[in-house]
Amino acid sequence: MSNFIGTFLACLAVTYVFSFFFLFLIIENVWALIIFIALVLAVLISVFKEQYSEIEKLKKKVEELSNNKKD
Repeated sequence: MSNFIGTFLACLAVTYVFSFFFLFLIIENVWALIIFIALVLAVLISVFKEQYSEIEKLKKKVEELSNNKKD
């Protein structure tokens, strides 16, 4: 959960900077839009990070099983 919060805050900062430069395109409810976009980015990044973590665990397990099979 702490990884997600860190990712969310980073996305919030990036989204804020992006909206600062393109504020003329956003007319109403700027903060709601910024928070929504940051939330979507944070969810996507967290999902990809979790998948990477699971893939690494699976690689270790496959390597361990292949070493046991050789012995």
